[in-house]
Amino acid sequence: MSRTIKMATNENEKEILKIYHSLIGTFGCTWNKYYPTIEDIKKDIENKSMYIVCNEDKIIAVASAGKDTELEKLKCWNRNIKNPCDLHRIGVLKEFQNKGIAKELVRYIENDVKKRGFDGIRFLVSKTNPPALAIYNKLGYKKCGETNMYDINWFCYEKKLEKREL
Repeated sequence: MSRTIKMATNENEKEILKIYHSLIGTFGCTWNKYYPTIEDIKKDIENKSMYIVCNEDKIIAVASAGKDTELEKLKCWNRNIKNPCDLHRIGVLKEFQNKGIAKELVRYIENDVKKRGFDGIRFLVSKTNPPALAIYNKLGYKKCGETNMYDINWFCYEKKLEKREL
């Protein structure tokens, strides 16, 4: 299987939305027909923050990682992280789940956002999503708080990205 990870383009919008919609109602997923939207995808692509994993010519996973102000108001974040990146909307097609793809994608994003000048990653993960929680714990993310937004109970997770020694 030949997988590549790259930034999404406008040509990928509809395929990404199909992936998101295919995951609605699956275990741990908090999305619905109103979120995520094509506008979210377009904004992420425009901001160069939408990553896709391709298996040959098919998109099998997607995630967004970039600057966002939505989480800034929460008081739980590590103040030693001066320029955090917000991770959103990780999705892997059902038939490709449990194969390490989400973990591979998050590791790729960690390296890429460091190159883009971010020194940490933060995000919310639903308390009812044990598969995602397991991945983040394995990758060294720390739970730093809890919140309720959009009528959902979330854990707040973050990780300081260490500068790579040359």
